[in-house]
Amino acid sequence: MERRLGRGLGSLLGQTDEAPQAGSRKEQFGAGADEGPAGIGELIAIDSIRRNPDQPRKVFESEALEELRDSIERHGVLQPICVRRVGRGFEIISGERRWRAARNAGLERIPAVVRDEVADDVSLELALIENVQREDLDPIEKAEGYRSLMDRVGLTQEQIAERLGLKRSSVANQLRLLELPTEGQDAVRKGLITMGHAKALLSIRGAASLRKALQEIVRKDLSVREAERLAKAGVARPAAASAKAESSTGSSPAWVGDLERRLRAALGVKVTLRSGKGYRGSIQLDFAGREELDRLCDQLAPKDTL
Repeated sequence: MERRLGRGLGSLLGQTDEAPQAGSRKEQFGAGADEGPAGIGELIAIDSIRRNPDQPRKVFESEALEELRDSIERHGVLQPICVRRVGRGFEIISGERRWRAARNAGLERIPAVVRDEVADDVSLELALIENVQREDLDPIEKAEGYRSLMDRVGLTQEQIAERLGLKRSSVANQLRLLELPTEGQDAVRKGLITMGHAKALLSIRGAASLRKALQEIVRKDLSVREAERLAKAGVARPAAASAKAESSTGSSPAWVGDLERRLRAALGVKVTLRSGKGYRGSIQLDFAGREELDRLCDQLAPKDTL
């Protein structure tokens, strides 16, 4: 990651090629850390730190944060966050997940590299580049990060690609996701459609036709190739999709496929229905993370509010 950033984030964090010096991790990194290599940085009050408003990540999955919190409780914060001084407090440049998890773990202070003279545009560029390289950002969050680098920092697609070690075409394709309507972007976020599906949808002219095709792709769980055929034919039902709809599992009756499509449309997730004799069987719901699981639980089995 640092190789791709060149002199930018690496120099900001004060990272070098030298091995870290030994020291007291408990003193430097907080409760739960014993002996081991100490990181760079100083301990600052967690309550004096504010999040970066330009953070590309919009959703912090509760399960992942809980795992990081548990790790911090056992081992401490192993890598300092990077902040800049703003007024009487600090603003995060990188490391918001660590800051959130440390706060949830009850730490009062956190190790941080403090940079006093970082201009707004430099801080914005470093924060965005550091975050859009993370693998766990969803495709829309990455696209929004690229757009911010263009609109607010003034970088071109070529410059973004160079800083991230990507091809310019990859950046361009990612940015095209933002041309999808809100429903399409939500489907990408949830994993209901892939980049391949999105590319096929973007070839359709007319917002109404695009939305109709999106609904058909999600309802019928079409493959990318089927989505491409659908796009070329306007919104006509492709032959492959017809066969799939008539027999969801090969020998299942037609009502199984129809019910699967209705459930997918109602719940917003992939649904698989298996039917046996006497209407015995099972329904499988696929969810992509803790947030989607919580949403399904609230939708299917809301908690008693009495």
